[in-house]
Amino acid sequence: MININKKVLYISPDGILEPLGDSQVLKYLEKLSMQFSITLISYEKINDLKDTKRLRDIQLRCKRSNISWNYKTYKQGKFITSHAQNVLNLIFFPIFLMRREKFSIIHIRSYMPGLCIPLLSILFSFKLIFDIRGFWADEKHDRLGWKKNSMKYIFFKKLEKFLIKRADMLVTLTYGSKKYIAKNFLKSSDAIHVIRTCVDFDEFTVLRKGQQSNELIIGYLGSIDTAYDFDKFLNFIKNLLNHHKNIEVRMLTKAPTEIIMDYLAKHGLQHLRLKNYFLNRNELNKEINNFDVLAFCLKENFSILASMPTKIGESLSCGVPIICNAFNEDIEAILSQDSIGEIYNFEDPFTEERYRNLIKKIRSKDISKKCNDFAKKEFSLELGSKSYQKIYETI
Repeated sequence: MININKKVLYISPDGILEPLGDSQVLKYLEKLSMQFSITLISYEKINDLKDTKRLRDIQLRCKRSNISWNYKTYKQGKFITSHAQNVLNLIFFPIFLMRREKFSIIHIRSYMPGLCIPLLSILFSFKLIFDIRGFWADEKHDRLGWKKNSMKYIFFKKLEKFLIKRADMLVTLTYGSKKYIAKNFLKSSDAIHVIRTCVDFDEFTVLRKGQQSNELIIGYLGSIDTAYDFDKFLNFIKNLLNHHKNIEVRMLTKAPTEIIMDYLAKHGLQHLRLKNYFLNRNELNKEINNFDVLAFCLKENFSILASMPTKIGESLSCGVPIICNAFNEDIEAILSQDSIGEIYNFEDPFTEERYRNLIKKIRSKDISKKCNDFAKKEFSLELGSKSYQKIYETI
């Protein structure tokens, strides 16, 4: 039964026509809409809106769940007019809807929707949920080179401080960032909730695997730049080849093959057996299940404290263990549990003993079950939805 006293306005800068917006926004809201009146604002890219079949499918899903979906076109490009239009839509469209509906809860995903909150707070009374996702301004500094003395960095750090203070509830991806926020913003830990990037187990699950071969398939999923150190990943492959010659790397990425080949040449890996291709989201489950292990290396900096890439839950759900660096406290805790992966310093060579232990771990008969069981405890869409439901009920 829908709680008519809890009308929620959810504002997402990510379009729900995109895979990320679908899996990390819409799927949650479809479950929450069974108990709460949900209005969704999303900002959709022009190319996504051209896919009329996808658009109709998403509209139908929203209608079935009684989600009132309102979207604005997100203008891409370097022109100042495009940025200005995006900002105006982020600020004034929520105000327009708030005047019409008088929502009791506003739930913002990341920082950009927070642009409207100062003015909305003057005009209306509402409870605020700030779903920070990560330390956005610091991510821009660490990954894209924003200078800390630049106007945009200073502005968004001030907005961050305002939103954290104004929020009745905060949601973050890691316990490390929860501790940081509680200490540095003097926010009660009871008002800060950790909800991981969650996985739909109808979409990602363990498939029956064939007989093991001597071939070792290393999977790589997603970007090779910004947050990721692809050079260190290839150094890991190079070290591994000293012990295991029959390796194939399968990369599911949008990165152009010619750029990847330049990286391989730089590391003397021109003859590495490598497949590079990009798949639709509905094809990922089958391909991830073919990996023996998923490996990646994140750049270590301040903002990574709050990060938990979606690929972690997806890989574990498919029963595939993970090798990565100790990019934050949370990943160290996760991979130390139930032997579902390994923390590795990507600059270190493999000793023979460590190599044998790694192979023994990822080839063990119960590794798939261990990974999948842990994913269900930590990355489940059902559990994540219940956590949001509790926040909505208590706020």
